[in-house]
Parts: sequence; structure tokens; C-alpha cells
Amino acid sequence: MASVFLSYDRHDADHARSVALALEQAGHSVWWDRHIKGGAQYSKEIEDALKRAEAVVVLWSRHSVESAWVRDEAAAGRDSGRLVPVKLDRTDAPMGFRQYQTIDFSRRGKSARDQAMSELLGAIEAPPSHGAKAAPRGASWRGNSWVWAGLAAVAALVSVALLLWRFTASEGNSTSVTVVANDDSAPAQSLATDLLVKLGSLQSTRGGSLQLVEPASASDADFAFKVGQAGGAGEPRANLALVDRAGTLLWSRQFEQPGGNQADLRQQIAYSAGQVLRCATEALAPTHPKLKLPTLKLYLNGCADLYATTDPRTAIPPFEVVTAQAPKFTAAWGKLLIANLEAYKNTGASDRALQNDLRRYVAQARKVNPDLAETYLVQSWLQAPRPILGWMRYADEALEKNPDNSEILQNHAIGLGHFGRLHDAINNARRATEVDPLSPGARQVLIAFLADSGAYDAAQRELSEAERLWPGASNVLETRFLLEYRYGDPIKARQLLESGKMGRIPSAEQTSFLAARSDPSAANIERAVAQARALYRQENALHQFIQTLAVLGRKDEVIDVLLSADPASTPGIISTFFRAPLAQVRRDVRFMTIAQRFGLVDYWRATDTWPDFCSAPDLPYDCKEEVAKLAGKSG
Repeated sequence: MASVFLSYDRHDADHARSVALALEQAGHSVWWDRHIKGGAQYSKEIEDALKRAEAVVVLWSRHSVESAWVRDEAAAGRDSGRLVPVKLDRTDAPMGFRQYQTIDFSRRGKSARDQAMSELLGAIEAPPSHGAKAAPRGASWRGNSWVWAGLAAVAALVSVALLLWRFTASEGNSTSVTVVANDDSAPAQSLATDLLVKLGSLQSTRGGSLQLVEPASASDADFAFKVGQAGGAGEPRANLALVDRAGTLLWSRQFEQPGGNQADLRQQIAYSAGQVLRCATEALAPTHPKLKLPTLKLYLNGCADLYATTDPRTAIPPFEVVTAQAPKFTAAWGKLLIANLEAYKNTGASDRALQNDLRRYVAQARKVNPDLAETYLVQSWLQAPRPILGWMRYADEALEKNPDNSEILQNHAIGLGHFGRLHDAINNARRATEVDPLSPGARQVLIAFLADSGAYDAAQRELSEAERLWPGASNVLETRFLLEYRYGDPIKARQLLESGKMGRIPSAEQTSFLAARSDPSAANIERAVAQARALYRQENALHQFIQTLAVLGRKDEVIDVLLSADPASTPGIISTFFRAPLAQVRRDVRFMTIAQRFGLVDYWRATDTWPDFCSAPDLPYDCKEEVAKLAGKSG
């Protein structure tokens, strides 16, 4: 990792931001004037940052060539042999800087941008020695036999080192990992111990391929995580880095929790470490051509962004570059598809540009690996107008291709839940937590299906395990609230809601629903139903309305609402049909008409797979007979 000073004119702030992000994703530390704190002496802090920097990246443009500040900063980089010039447009660099080879970011097109970024990363990875001049304009590495031979020798040494590393890591089919604190402080030691314990849960899932070793030193293991903590109780921060046995930095990241939740910080660190470790073993496996170090760093940064941030779009650019630089690395194609799919789902599956990108990436990925499981996962989400009829066909294919992929298992479980097969959904969700025990999302899916199926005690046990693993974490508190709110103790739910720990103000609908559950008087029930109905009319919140009606014993109203609701505007409502509170609704033969309106009957008939409730011995009707009757009426 290099320390980079980024010099630019304020008019080019958007370009600077994108360059800074790309460099940070590659593992470099980037200083630009956005880092200046209020009250700091502007020129003094810039001067100190320039002295510390190992590379000075200057963004030349029609604006920056007129800036005295940018010229001074470029001169400091030039005179110390650390200058890495970049041009954003066709403007020539100022006099005194035109003899230096400049990386061209002005060219349009994705391939040109990728090439330019690759050149920039290469220049920073192997900067000129201190006091040396940058390559003059017109000079070519390919035309300089001494430089070219030197680079080839360095590349050969790196290749030998990586091959030795791979042999060490794969010997006995076991990869050893340790965690070391950056210093002897109590916070750093505590964080390192916690991370080591959390990573211990991965050993049982890797079939002996992962071995944790005592943290005597980073060189004692194939991989070492180095961890340190900074910041006070109100704004905890931590640094995490992954190095190999030779001490090569593979990935690093700073984590922050502005809200002051230390539990969220530890969860974020442990989950990120687990995912980055998984991706590192994928990247260094001997099943594909070895990755160059900058490409490997980009891949690991993309993995961290994909699995440990709230915005999956940040992971798309790194994976686009990795697949361009290592087109036969199938794991990168899988991650690129997942990142785009998560971004697509976050838009409500309405973004046509992301939809087109997904179709294009599926076609490209299948040229590399026709059986790549993630391509089927994507196709399960690209069904129109609703996923219900085409979802499971592709979800089944994805699971068949990769039965040990946590994302695919969760997706398949969600699909099964939509069709009333909660028993199988629970099995898949449980398997997802076994494959990825550090995933809060996988465990939340399992808890939700257990609770929805009526297995409340089992849901409580899984939630207790999550609370043991992540005590005080925000998403665990949210899961506890939802479990108590829908199925458990309404007093505990109200206490959580009013404690301020949830970070939100209780709504009128939530307050009235909990009051009706605590004291189911006629007045309280009417108030809760009225609040839920108002929310449904204002925001089309059919899920909450149906749940409220069912919990409060309004079966006939649930049926009336579902018989009149527009299936096209509320396709996701079918997941609510199979929750425990709607058991009496499903026992009413009119439910089969509802199921027909929402497309479920077509799926059950076409696949001859029937929901769990149809096999209940006390069901007062036969599902197949009723479906046959409905088919006769529609025919």
C-alpha cells in the first residue's frame, strides 16, 4: 500500500473523488484536501501531507493548469521524484512538466478508462526511487531494454513468491490464519481477541481447509489480519489489514461507527474479515491464471464492499476492472453479477440500465463458465412481469450448480417461502448459516422463516445465538424487535421501540398494534385496524394491514381485502400468505381463489409441488381437488 497525495483543482472535485475511491479500493491511502479538519492551518497540513506521501498524483486539466496551488504541489512531487501526472482533458501540462509521461484519463469508453486506471495503479505500485525523474514524454518502457528487463525480473520474483505462497497455503489442503494487534493497547488486544474468536466459527465450515494459529507473529501463518483501534467511545474506529506470510499487504480498510456502537464495529470487522479471507483463498487458488497484485487488491476491496457495506454499487467498478484484467477468473464474474443484482434489487427491480447490465454480464460470464451458478441466480430475478412463474426454475438450477453458496441458498429459501414450502425454506436457510456463520443476514433469514412457520421457540434459540455472537449489534436488536412485535411479547417489543436503541420514533400504527396485542379490547382492536387500514391506503402497505388483521382475528376481512387487492401492484404480498397468523385464512377454501389470483395455483399445478399446509391432516378441503375445480371454471 502506498501513501498518495492527490492534487487537483476544485472544479475537478468529481474526478478527484472517483480517482481517490479507486485508489483506496486498490488498498492505497489517499490524502486530498477534503481530509483537512476545521481549524487546521491549511498550508501547513498540505505541506505535511506532501512530505509524508510516497506518490504525488496530479490531475491536470484546463482548470488546474491555472492553479498556483496545484503547480506548487506538482513541483514538490517532481523535484522529489514522486510525481505521477494524469490529464483529465486535452489541455497540455504547464511548462516544466511537459517532459513527463502523463496517464491519459481523457479518452472515452470503458476499456480506455480501465486501461488508464491500470496504468495509474501500476505507476503507484512501482514508483520511481526517491530523487529520480519520472519517465520523459515519448520514452517507452517497451523501448528501454534495461527498464523492461528490470520489470520482467521483478515480475518473475513476484511470480515465484506467489507460487511459493500458494504451495505453503495449500499444503495439506489447509490454510493457516492468525490475528495480531497493531499495538499493546487494551482496545487493540481486545479487538484482536474478539476477531480471532469470531473467525474460529469458520473452521467447522471449511472441512479442515482453514486452521487458526496462535497470534505469535504475522509470519507464523499463511494469512494474518492486523487490527488496531482508534477513536473514543462516541466515534469508535478501527483499522484492519490482511497480509501474507511474506508481509505483503493484500487488503486494508478503516471502519467507523459514527453512532458510537462498538458492537456494530466489531460485527462489521469480523464479517468483513471472513469475506475477505474467503475471497483471498479464491483469488490465490491454482485453478486459474494467477492475478497480478493490483488486481488481487482490487478484488479483495470489491469483496469487502459487496458483503460489508450498505451500498453494493461501490463493489461494481472493482469487479468490472478485475474481470477485464483476469477474464478467466470465474469467482470475479460471480461477484460482479451479485453486486449488480443487489443494486438492482435495491431499486425495486425497476432500473432498466442495471437490468441491461445484468443481461450483458450473464452472457459474458457464460462464455467463461457456462455453468456459473450466479448466472442462474440473476435470471431468477429477471423474470417479467412477476418472478413467481419463472423464479424457482432458475433458482433450482443455481442451487444445483453450487449447493454450498450462502447467497444462492438464501435466494432459494426466499423463493420457497413465496410458494408456501416453509419446511424446505428453513432447511436451506439453516444450511446458509452453516456455510457462512458470520453472516448476520443469513441468520436473520433463518429466524424469520422459523417464526413465520410457527416455530417460535426455535426462532428464539437462533436469535439467542445471534445475540451471543453479536451482543448489542443494531441488526440483532432489530431482529429481536420484529420477533417480539409480530409473535412474541408485545411489552418487550414496546420497551425496545421506546428505548431509543432502535434509532426511530414509534409510529402510530406500531403503537396501536402493540396496544391491541397487550390488551385486545374492542376499542384497541378497532384503533389498530383503523391505523393499519390508513397506512395501507396511503402507502400501499398491504403486508402490515394483512398481518394486523390476521393477528387480531379478522379472518374474513383478510379474505375480503385479498380478493379485491390488485396482484400486479403488490406481488411481494404472497410471502405473507404462509405466516403462522394466517393459518385460519388458509383453512378457508376461499384461500385457493386468492392463490389463483396471485399466480400461486399456476405454479403448484405446473410443478406438481404443493405448499406445506396442503398436507395438513385436518385441512377441511383437498388442495388438488379445489385447484381442479378452479381450472374448470376458468376453462
